[in-house]
Amino acid sequence: MKGGRASNPKTSAPSRNATIGSILVIAMTRMGDLFQMAPMAAALRERHPGCRIGLVAYREFGETAAGLSLFDDLYLVDGQAIRRMVFDDRVSWSEKISRIRVMSADWNRGEYDLLINLTPNRIGTVLGYLVKAREVRGVIMTRDGFRAFYDPAIAYFGMMVRNRLYNDTNLVDLFLRIAQVSPPGGLVLPERMEIPSPELPAGKRWVAVQTGASVSIKRWPEESFVRMIAHFLSRSPGSGVVLVGSGEEDVARNRRIVSALEDRWSSGRILNLTGRTSVRELAGVLRSVSRLVSNDTGAMHVAAAMGTPVVALSFANLFYPETAPYGNNHVVLQSRKPCAPCGIDSHCLNPVCREDIAPEWLAQFVAHLEEREEELPDFRARVAGFLEKDPPGSQLLVAVSGWDGRGRLRYRPVSRPPMGLPELFRSLYRQIWTMEFDRLPLDWGVECDLLLEDYEVAGLSRQSWEDLRYAHLEIGGLFREGESLCRTIRERVEEGIPDEGAREFLENLTRELESLDVRIQELGWVAPTAAPLASLFEIEKEGVAIEDPLRLLEMIQGVEQVYRTGHLRNERLIRLADRWFSSMDSLFISSGDQEGTKRNAASLHLL
Repeated sequence: MKGGRASNPKTSAPSRNATIGSILVIAMTRMGDLFQMAPMAAALRERHPGCRIGLVAYREFGETAAGLSLFDDLYLVDGQAIRRMVFDDRVSWSEKISRIRVMSADWNRGEYDLLINLTPNRIGTVLGYLVKAREVRGVIMTRDGFRAFYDPAIAYFGMMVRNRLYNDTNLVDLFLRIAQVSPPGGLVLPERMEIPSPELPAGKRWVAVQTGASVSIKRWPEESFVRMIAHFLSRSPGSGVVLVGSGEEDVARNRRIVSALEDRWSSGRILNLTGRTSVRELAGVLRSVSRLVSNDTGAMHVAAAMGTPVVALSFANLFYPETAPYGNNHVVLQSRKPCAPCGIDSHCLNPVCREDIAPEWLAQFVAHLEEREEELPDFRARVAGFLEKDPPGSQLLVAVSGWDGRGRLRYRPVSRPPMGLPELFRSLYRQIWTMEFDRLPLDWGVECDLLLEDYEVAGLSRQSWEDLRYAHLEIGGLFREGESLCRTIRERVEEGIPDEGAREFLENLTRELESLDVRIQELGWVAPTAAPLASLFEIEKEGVAIEDPLRLLEMIQGVEQVYRTGHLRNERLIRLADRWFSSMDSLFISSGDQEGTKRNAASLHLL
């Protein structure tokens, strides 16, 4: 039987009364994720005043991590060397542990009060295993090489990477959940992130523009930025544009952009700071501008941490609910083409999604936001007013960020796209995860109101759900069957040491469980709306690893609970989906037009 809950010498439950003075964060992840840890670092400092926080990160992102100065201590790891060794079958497991112990000696001498491990892959779990910590949050590895999760949020982290279209949780909120802290009282961290930067000339309202991104298909085309900036400066005579970025590619690209806009450059309306600022100086620049227009890259997360609103351009395999800037009143633009966003590991040879943002339209949109700030204090209303007069086209989604009333970030579309199954089930899953992870009650009435306001719902028929509902019923039956088999195995084990016949019986039951697991995963492939359930089940079952054979009963109970939890989640999802479509049937039977739908929306609360 694969899996079983780990028994670990570290304390997995929060020690509420213990003083936490030293914290280590392991984040072997992408550069953008490091920026998105700013609110978590701020929240930890608010919860534990005077605490010292260290960060373990990949060496290739060392300059970025050091520049942010969110952490008191920075420990850089050669990720490529560790990856080669961890996946080298010629090196024994004990030798791997010994070598990594030597590589981590500089930051693993003493004991930490708290370890927060945000890296659910094999490298992160090995590093977490070697850390001496009184309390652990996130993921750890057991002595027999299995992952163990001390909070369901870290298992969710692994699941959402595979099922992004059904995820509605921003990475910042996920990091806060794993760290078990509430959102910080203030997002602006000038004392830790900002140092004096090149002063912007007075007399103009400056808008920053970041034209770069780590991968070419995530960048809006250079000529589009040229057209957008030219039109914006023509439209807003009192404004100027600051070009920011780093690296040779950014420097060369922005020089070409400046050259193409020579007349604006000579009049002092374009300031090119590309390659001239450190990360902390960039933070100072972004705090000084009124807004940032940017591809999805680290700069937008720095701007968000400094309290500067962002207009983010999301292309390729980027998915805005996960990676968009954290905070109120940010805007994301993303294509609504059927292929957008790309699969997480896909390699698009024709990124047509970048063509759905017209440069002149974007320039007018940014100018509108700059000009109307005082006239319309409600930001969402300001955006909606512009879209009503100058719609962006049917292929572009425009979403605005805000708080959901429960302290979590939510991006809501303003362009009212047609609702599809991913949009609906992203919302339904949000309800399920909020009930389970945050221990908050169902908020069905508010959720329905938001969906009716944000989407055109008439085109999503009940039949589109009925075709998938059978798969959900089947996967629910498999979860129940797995729970029943585990119960039978547990009862036999509780009777004592089995004889030869009983052992054969138990082995047959174990093989049945393995067959069930395969069928659960297959249903996740066939029915996309069930894929998050199947993926999370697989991760959580692995996370019930145990190294002590004398504690077999504990392992069986843990696996039984995983099947039970999967069944409960699936039942909740089916009930919510049925409730939604029944409500829609009632609305459209009694109302044949959109106005009638709005008049009858209140009936959703009664069903």
